[in-house]
Amino acid sequence: MEKVKSLIKQPLVLGGIGLLIGMIFGLVVLGWGVWPLEWVNGSPANLSSDYQRQYLCTLIDSFVRNQDQNLMRVRWSSLGSSNVDLLKSLTPSECRFTSNAEIDSFKTIMNITVTPSTIQTPNASVPASTSNRITFLPVLLFCLLTLSAGGVLLYLLNKKSKINSRSEKKEVQKSTVPEDHFMSPNEPDPQESLKEKPMAQFMASYRIGQDLYDESFSIDSSSGEFLGECGLGIAESIGVGDPKKVTALEMWLFDKNDIQTATKVLMSEHAFKDEAIHQRLVAKGEPVLIKPGQHFIMETSSLQLEATVVNLVYGRGPLPENSFFSQLTLEISVFLKVH
Repeated sequence: MEKVKSLIKQPLVLGGIGLLIGMIFGLVVLGWGVWPLEWVNGSPANLSSDYQRQYLCTLIDSFVRNQDQNLMRVRWSSLGSSNVDLLKSLTPSECRFTSNAEIDSFKTIMNITVTPSTIQTPNASVPASTSNRITFLPVLLFCLLTLSAGGVLLYLLNKKSKINSRSEKKEVQKSTVPEDHFMSPNEPDPQESLKEKPMAQFMASYRIGQDLYDESFSIDSSSGEFLGECGLGIAESIGVGDPKKVTALEMWLFDKNDIQTATKVLMSEHAFKDEAIHQRLVAKGEPVLIKPGQHFIMETSSLQLEATVVNLVYGRGPLPENSFFSQLTLEISVFLKVH
C-alpha cells in the first residue's frame, strides 16, 4: 500500500491518471451517455439494401398503376445515389412481378426523365446530418479540451515536482469544464432522446396473390431479451376465385408483460362502410379505415407500436370500388414505454 501511495504522488503518474480519467469521462460518460450520436429524419437511403429493394418494388408498382411522375421522382430521389444500381440489379421475382415488363418499362422511363447528374439525395436527409453534427460537436470540443488540459497539467507537474496535493487538486478543477455547462437549456434531454428512439423498426408489405399472407416480427431489447412480437395477417376477403380479394388485414401486438394482445383491423373503404362486414370484423379488433399516409398507434403494458401507411393500392375488377387491396405497405416502429 505504501508503494502505491508513493507511486501516485509522482507528478508524471498523477498526470497520466488524470488524463486517463478525463478521456474516459469525455468519451464514455458524455459521448455515449449524455450526448449519444443519434439519427433523425432518416430517408429510404438510410435503409438496408433489402428494404431499399422492397421500397423500389413498391415504387415501380405504384407508378405503373398511378402514372404520377412528380410523386415517382420524389420517391426515386429518396433512395439516394444507390437507386440506379438497385434498379439495374432488380429482378421480377423480388417484386413478385409475373414478368420483367414493369421493371423494363420503369428503366426506360428513368433513362428519359432522370440522368446521373440530376440524381440527388432528398432534402429530408439534410436535417439528419446537421443533427449529427450539432450533437457530436460538444463531445468533440470537450475531448479536445480534456486532452489539452491534461497536457498542460502534465507539463506543470513535471516542472513543479514539489507541488502539494492540494495545489494539484485546485489545478485540475481549473482545467475542467464548469458544472453549469451540463445544465445549459440548449442541450438535449437524454431521457427525452431515449423516449423518441425506436427500439425496433420493420416493413410489412402485403401484395395480392399472397393468399396465405401472415407476417410476424420478433421484438427484442438491445441486450437480446425477447419482449414480444407484432405482425400483419389476412382478416377478411370478399368475392370468389383466385387470388383472394383481401378487404381487411389484422394488425396485432403481443407483449410478454401483458395478458392481452392488442389488435386492430385495417379495413378497406368498402369494408368499413359495409355494415355487415364492419360488424363482423369489429369482433376481431378495433376497426381502422386505412388511407395513404395514415399513422396509427397500438399500445400494451410496456410496448408502443407506431405504424405508417407507406403505400396503398386498391385492386380493380367487377367487385365494388375500393373493396380489396392490391398492395399495402406499412412502416412499423416499436418503442419501449418509460414508466
